[in-house]
Amino acid sequence: MMRVRDYATLPATQFPGYEVVPEHAKAGLLIVHGIAEHANRYGHVAAALASKGIACFVYDQQGHGLFPGTRTHVRDFAEFARDLESVGNAVQDRFPALPLFVWGHSMGSIVVALAAIDGLSWAEGVITSGCALHAMPKLDGIRGAAVRIAAALAPRLRIGLRIDGTKLSQVEEIQHQHMSDPLVPRTASLKLLYGFALACRKCNANLSRITKPWLAVHGAADTVCPPSGSESLIGELGSTDKQLVTYPRLLHEVHNEDDRSRAILFELMTRWILERCDRRSNLRRNPEAPVPAG
Repeated sequence: MMRVRDYATLPATQFPGYEVVPEHAKAGLLIVHGIAEHANRYGHVAAALASKGIACFVYDQQGHGLFPGTRTHVRDFAEFARDLESVGNAVQDRFPALPLFVWGHSMGSIVVALAAIDGLSWAEGVITSGCALHAMPKLDGIRGAAVRIAAALAPRLRIGLRIDGTKLSQVEEIQHQHMSDPLVPRTASLKLLYGFALACRKCNANLSRITKPWLAVHGAADTVCPPSGSESLIGELGSTDKQLVTYPRLLHEVHNEDDRSRAILFELMTRWILERCDRRSNLRRNPEAPVPAG
């Protein structure tokens, strides 16, 4: 038996979203979506993982989906990371015995990394996909100064994202759904994009401070966020338990490719999460036992 809440408000938070909680959940996973998308695009993922015993909690970030206010805009990109902390704490308060993990896709990977630099104490581990670490301009020198001034003077200026469905997935149905989705904006505010670039720079400079277990997955044919972002992420993390898995021929949304590719990904995520739950249980029973890396 599984409890599924409607796409309304994630309980105990201010965020639109939903949860899928199996009766005997073994772990919980918070899902952090990417730029210009929303929680409801992850319903099939939540259902698949919940069927394997992993409760899923999905929410719309500020400026996205059903969250009120200006579309794809935020006053300060760091608010995304603070929001993740608050949602994680709320879920932990409601399910104190459930080991919690977090998965961030694309821009969501940067939100998660930013939060992990100084926080995420409730998270047992992190999964990222399509990491956006190398997707944004570095904004050095005169160009960076010009964009900083423009973002201060015209923070709500709309910038085209130039992302189409054919760059996300090779499944035509997914491509059509993305291009016709009324909750998928085609532009974002200059303030959000500038903050996104700054967050990438901060993450790049502080990855060595992060020691959480980490699984990064990336489509090798991704042209939206270069696979080098995940390679750099795993190379620079301070974690001893870290792994990068790339999928040949897959595009940006590895979770939205063909059925076989999805099944392989969901099996990997499930196994990775449950293995770390087992390690956690073993460590509690025998606190002096060594913890294996990777």
